[in-house]
Amino acid sequence: MQKAITPALTRAHMTLGHDRIAGYAVRAEDVSFATTPAQLFEVHGLGYPGTPFSPYAQSIDILRFESSSHLQYRDVPGYIVPLWWLRHSRIPPGAELVRVFADGTLILLARYGHVGTGWSVTQPGAHRPSLASLSRCVGPVAKWHGAYLEADVIDDDHSVILALANPPLSETGFRQAPSGRWYRQVRRDDVSELFELDLTARWNGLDVRVVDQWQDSQRYVVARISHLGDDVERAERLRLDRIEAGVYESIVYAAELTDIQTNQVVPHTWAAGPAQRAWA
Repeated sequence: MQKAITPALTRAHMTLGHDRIAGYAVRAEDVSFATTPAQLFEVHGLGYPGTPFSPYAQSIDILRFESSSHLQYRDVPGYIVPLWWLRHSRIPPGAELVRVFADGTLILLARYGHVGTGWSVTQPGAHRPSLASLSRCVGPVAKWHGAYLEADVIDDDHSVILALANPPLSETGFRQAPSGRWYRQVRRDDVSELFELDLTARWNGLDVRVVDQWQDSQRYVVARISHLGDDVERAERLRLDRIEAGVYESIVYAAELTDIQTNQVVPHTWAAGPAQRAWA
């Protein structure tokens, strides 16, 4: 798959270590003929109101990644290639951020290894990205040796990467990535549970997904929410931040959320686990 990345998100990925994506994507094979910014602007449908993209730009950044169960086909009239919708997700392991220039050439800007290593910037002289905070609300979670850890699934679902923000207190076998995060690779069979949390709620009548939670300086619990569904007009009225076409997010007090539901979700490619529902 591939999706166009806004200049703001490119900066976030390459400087802050931002490891999330959401929005419209296309199959790379469907748009293999698009090799210039003008062509990419067309096939990715980037001419939406307020777009930061231009068909006359000297370059456009593209994220290329393996397909995942988070993708849903969207029948959008008027588009020349099939569009797929990607809900707010952690970037899949092995994704690459490339820059395509007007003459059809491209360069690799950065590569995302997995949750343990994060981004590696490939351009000479570039600074190493900061380390994004881990969130158990987005991305795989594994139960290993009685503890729940943020994780990634690799090697065709045969291996699991376990990640820690701090050095492990007692477990051995973890190593520290250049990013500063600690990680260990284990076999899928060594993990007793493997799932993703899907924490949904309503905020002022809007269906949202909670993608982060933390305490502010006054110890109030705040949440970052991502808009679900197609109620774009309500999202606009509520003044959520528009990240890109169809992607709206905001930071709110957790006490403002209603109809909260928590599910453990297991994609069908993973072995049977404690899921309450499964993606097909």
